[in-house]
Amino acid sequence: MYTLIQKVIDLNELDMWYLTVITPIAILVVIIMILRLEGRRKRVLANKIPGPDGSIFIGMLPLFLQGPEQLILKGLKVYQKYEKSLFKVWVLNNLYIVLTRPEDIEMVLTNPKLQKKSKEYLVLQESIMGQGIFSIDDIKKWKSNRKMVSGGFNFTITKSFIPIFYEESNVLDDILKQKCDLKSNECDISVPVSMATMEIIGRTALGVKFNAQNGGRHRFVENLQTVMHAWEYRVTHPWYLSKTLFQLSSVKKKHDQSQKIINEFTDEIIKKKLDELNQNANNKNKVETDDEDVCRKTKTVIEILLGNYHEMSHEQIRDELVTIMIGGQETTAMANACAIFMLAHHPDVQNKVFEELQSIFSTGDHNRPPTYEDLQQMEYLERVIKETLRIFPPLPVFGRSLEEEMKIGEHLCPAGSTLMVSPLFVHSSGQYYTDPEKFNPDNFLPDTCRGRHPYSFIPFSAGYRNCIGIKYGILQMKTVISTLVRKNTFSPSERCPTPKHLRVMFLSTLKFVDGCYVKIVPRTS
Repeated sequence: MYTLIQKVIDLNELDMWYLTVITPIAILVVIIMILRLEGRRKRVLANKIPGPDGSIFIGMLPLFLQGPEQLILKGLKVYQKYEKSLFKVWVLNNLYIVLTRPEDIEMVLTNPKLQKKSKEYLVLQESIMGQGIFSIDDIKKWKSNRKMVSGGFNFTITKSFIPIFYEESNVLDDILKQKCDLKSNECDISVPVSMATMEIIGRTALGVKFNAQNGGRHRFVENLQTVMHAWEYRVTHPWYLSKTLFQLSSVKKKHDQSQKIINEFTDEIIKKKLDELNQNANNKNKVETDDEDVCRKTKTVIEILLGNYHEMSHEQIRDELVTIMIGGQETTAMANACAIFMLAHHPDVQNKVFEELQSIFSTGDHNRPPTYEDLQQMEYLERVIKETLRIFPPLPVFGRSLEEEMKIGEHLCPAGSTLMVSPLFVHSSGQYYTDPEKFNPDNFLPDTCRGRHPYSFIPFSAGYRNCIGIKYGILQMKTVISTLVRKNTFSPSERCPTPKHLRVMFLSTLKFVDGCYVKIVPRTS
């Protein structure tokens, strides 16, 4: 009897050994085989797609190691070599399919099955934006959140921000005059313009004055910059896209500290605004029902979002506010500075802008603030802004994850790859723009635009996940640039005697390598 029991025990121990040791190994082997088959399928399909030579394990990594400035300069040469059709690029073991034809770009960006953003945006989720509409990959949540966030950028709300745009533009004008070199009249406008844009988005989105233009060291502003630098570091060092490897980097500790401060500050603002809204609701004698009422009391984006507090979690609102702050500041700051720089180097264009402004403000007080109707009349300035965005798109590249095989054009693109779109390179193509290196606002004359594919100009993306703040951005840029041009004449600096001397690089957005210098001379009345 004892021997029989012992045999049963031995069999049970053997079964347990198989269960705890052999079974996991077998599962691991199966997973590896599946991954190898999938990887083999990806390589087979990738080999049929044109693109630069390079090992699957290294690919274009050496180009990344040359820095974010060379990434643009040499990346453009690669693009120009293969732009007749889509092409592939390997970076480590990541396969990128670069789209070059507007027809293909439109097909991808308007396909509801291709709205999941690339893995680089997952890093933004981890870093700062969380489940904000820019980085979220849950399409159902994205649709719901986008609808609510869009309410903060509707026509009536955006129109009510114009006085804030103008007020901060005047502060910027004073700051630029203070920072100008007394002898040369030269000034690096990049930081002052960036701080003006930060102040504008802070006031319109959060209802907070950072005092950024006057040198205030606000904890939100400083820590937001730290977190964005950490994200840029990871994108330009692709191995740090791995969460595990990033944990070992020297940047991680600073990133975590800054992220904590940003979240704490945003939580404070949300609580404060909720208390204010509740108190106002209790004291309210008159319900605002029409557009005129809303315009009289400017509502901020946070107030619009908190109106949906029962539909969005606290964390969702916080993520959306941080997303808006980053998106609204990074993109328009670069565009404003580049527009002033290009006007400085094209006096004929600058004169036309000034003449248009003189015509608009010829009646009444010529020093008056602009109205919405005034801004709508600035048609030539709008063409200048669009031409600036063509040459210097704030978002130079973005991607979508391809989860299933898909035929695009003549090529079958493998699942597991990333579809990449580069507005910077598409906008630089002679196929869509005559003499693309030339600054020519007439590229955006109505007849010229009608003769060009709409997806050949995509400075803020396009399709389902396009930027919700485009109208806000254009109105803000018109206000800032028109205010500065009404008061100053801009000309080339000794530091940047030609447009080609302006050095830019690709980080989270397009950025200056060593500033943006122009000469500034106040206009006489």
